[in-house]
Amino acid sequence: MTLDPKPQRATPRKKSPANLLLLMPGIAVMGGLSIGALWLVEQLQFLRCPAGTFLAGSGRLASLFQAIPIFMASIGFGFLIVNWLTYAVRPVRRFFDREAKRYGEPGYHASQRGLLKFSAAVLAAMLPIILTASLSQFCLADDAILYQREPWSGLKRYAWGDVSRIETSCTHGSRGGQDSTYILVMRDGAQISLMEWPRGFARAYPQMRRALAGGAFSFDQSAVRPYCSSPFADLLRTRP
Repeated sequence: MTLDPKPQRATPRKKSPANLLLLMPGIAVMGGLSIGALWLVEQLQFLRCPAGTFLAGSGRLASLFQAIPIFMASIGFGFLIVNWLTYAVRPVRRFFDREAKRYGEPGYHASQRGLLKFSAAVLAAMLPIILTASLSQFCLADDAILYQREPWSGLKRYAWGDVSRIETSCTHGSRGGQDSTYILVMRDGAQISLMEWPRGFARAYPQMRRALAGGAFSFDQSAVRPYCSSPFADLLRTRP
């Protein structure tokens, strides 16, 4: 008997190219789930704010620690939903069943069970990060500003008269777009970034302007570049 000195390597199993057809719908569903989850986080933050709050949210770093885990948690659930919708259409279901048999891939039910376990595990890991980051927030109310810089520090109450300066900027972003900021600087040095979600800020701007009326604060828009073409450029350049 002769032995083959070279060990045999398992041939990698090919994946069906038909799976690529589900990629774009999956990404679209992930985006929808992420937007919905971010809206729920915002509603949770409003619950921690007093009556009369017209804007609640988090600064840039805390917003990233919410958005990135939310998107990661949406991946498995996005494909679960796309697979379910696909399987509900008989001709499409038959097509993907044939492809699964042809390439030796798991069937629909086995794939869904695997995706569900993966999704639940990722969600269990991401949820504590999302909820902890959401505690770092601000509340703009008619008669006060509440701000919690760290998740463990507790909400600190300010009067609108405690705003000493407003700083705005509009510069080139890291990915070629434009990066805008609108920051309330309080008398104790705390800085509250309000423009992580620009459209929500723009809707709340008239109420903020009324709350600031008569306040003795300076306005610094020197970091708003002449080329700024943001749809909110006027808000960035004009003292409220």
